[in-house]
Amino acid sequence: MSKAANIKIKPVELELNGEKYLIKYDFNALIELEDLYGSVEDAMEAMSGKKVFDEKGAPVMEEARDKDGKDIFEADGVTAKMVQKRKFAIRPVRDFLWAGLLLYRNTITKEEVSNLLDFPNLQFIIEKLTEAINAAMPATKIEDDVKN
Repeated sequence: MSKAANIKIKPVELELNGEKYLIKYDFNALIELEDLYGSVEDAMEAMSGKKVFDEKGAPVMEEARDKDGKDIFEADGVTAKMVQKRKFAIRPVRDFLWAGLLLYRNTITKEEVSNLLDFPNLQFIIEKLTEAINAAMPATKIEDDVKN
């Protein structure tokens, strides 16, 4: 039997255009994302980008890059790490930010959220959204009560 931990999820602070916003993915935010994408899993996939395949169905691979656009290398320091290429879309970023803001700004519209987005801050915003998503879905610890 597992025991549920009493976990209080803290919101993530994001400053845009000189104003502070709190992002938190509660059940209502996740339901909004389900309504938009069909499921939370599909929403997460849209946020991370659609995987790219060639005409034969094989994954298209590319060198991995860090948040600054620099190559990521394997432990041997020579071989570049390869990852499957993904198509990036802006709409999921807007949708995730909108859903995450609803708890503290329940009247904010998607259009208002779109006006907060700009390309120079996009990577920073995605990092903050990822931080908030990870905070909302903490790893669970399963206690094994099976007695030998």
